[in-house]
Amino acid sequence: SFEGLQSFARARLRSFRDRLCLAEVSGSLGDLGTLIPLLTACAHEGSIRLGPAMLWMGIFNIVSAVQWDIPMPVQPMKSIAAVAISDGMDPGSFAAAGIITGSIVWLLGVSRLIDFVNLLIPKCVIAGMQV
Repeated sequence: SFEGLQSFARARLRSFRDRLCLAEVSGSLGDLGTLIPLLTACAHEGSIRLGPAMLWMGIFNIVSAVQWDIPMPVQPMKSIAAVAISDGMDPGSFAAAGIITGSIVWLLGVSRLIDFVNLLIPKCVIAGMQV
């Protein structure tokens, strides 16, 4: 219902406002040091168009922030970018890899199977991927 959606949006905005601090803002910009060079290199290789990639990345970052109320790192997309840069990847393949990866992450989240996956993967592996 529309009232439910309004209530959800108000709760998320309140949560964002309550937690907003310098550490949160700097954390939200942390991936730019690797993301921007990867996007630039992919654009140079012809795998993506930089403008639309930045636009849709921004839109979906906002959508995921509102939906999940937590930062969502995109480590698999960095791996896809590395393959696109090293082996060359046409835009269709790059888009397909992103859609498939996003679909898997979405299914894991919606089905709550991600909790099971978290039990299987050691914390040190996750920490190593985030570096």
